[in-house]
Amino acid sequence: MIDEIVYSVHNLLVSNLPIKTNKTPSGWITMDCPMCSDTRKRGGVITNGTKISYHCFNCNYTTGWSPSPHMGKKYKDLCEKLGATSTDIHAVQLDLLKNSEVLSTETETDYVYSMNKFNIMALPDDAVSVSDLPDNHALKQYAKERGILGLYPLYHFTDTINKKRLIVPFFYNNELIGWTGRHINPPDKETPKYLHNMQSGYVFNIDKFVESPRDVVVVTEGVFDAILIDGVSVLGNSVTAEQAYLIEKLGKRVVLCPDRDSAGKELIDQALELGWEVSFPPWHHDCKDAADAVNKYTRLGTLQSILSYATANKIKAQVKSKLL
Repeated sequence: MIDEIVYSVHNLLVSNLPIKTNKTPSGWITMDCPMCSDTRKRGGVITNGTKISYHCFNCNYTTGWSPSPHMGKKYKDLCEKLGATSTDIHAVQLDLLKNSEVLSTETETDYVYSMNKFNIMALPDDAVSVSDLPDNHALKQYAKERGILGLYPLYHFTDTINKKRLIVPFFYNNELIGWTGRHINPPDKETPKYLHNMQSGYVFNIDKFVESPRDVVVVTEGVFDAILIDGVSVLGNSVTAEQAYLIEKLGKRVVLCPDRDSAGKELIDQALELGWEVSFPPWHHDCKDAADAVNKYTRLGTLQSILSYATANKIKAQVKSKLL
């Protein structure tokens, strides 16, 4: 009985989804959100056992249902917007009420899969574009040496804690939502290389791929790697569910290029579970990451090697990861 009830509620939404949808390895069905003017498939439906949830990364419309005698108004509104008739919705609601004794009464509001909405921020008043700094300025020289000058917007903050840090801004939907500061010469081990002003679930450089005709997106750990190979970065050595969703809803072939160290093994395992490919190019031992490889083999050469040595074979990838 409970299976039939759950099916009827889920079916109100799932059976009315538009024809143009994408399915991600982690289970999200992505589409243009019907509740806003979205045209980039930023709306997503996911089921988790008896629960179903919807989230839009454009307008932040969230709703869902978990077993209870009621459907929330937002869930019914979404189903109706997708094409479910008021008659169908009413019939399902009556069925829920008739079987209320076998349903949990603990939750009578929308079940919402926890997803983050990014808050828009502003640069500090003292922010200066690195391109506007004198050619002999230490930060500009560092950006040039790392090969990223001119490839991505970079900033200089003059406050004490950031004055020796190269600031890399984070954008989502062309809005500033944070940044990271890379110290150009940490004086001691206690001084962190990076200081992040970062919101959970963000994927660096993701905007570049939303409407890109390219078929492949290369995922890296660090921001400099992503800038130099024109890929995206998960900003660390693991990937969250929110980050996986943002990457997968692009609908592209995903290839992870991890750093050459043992810290990235968790990320490799996560990527394989998501159905992503993982690449282990035979670079020189001096190349610890994609950024080093670009400086040695050029951007095109590095990208070609990443794609050539990508594999989706779990056993092969796990054996390779043990050699890192």
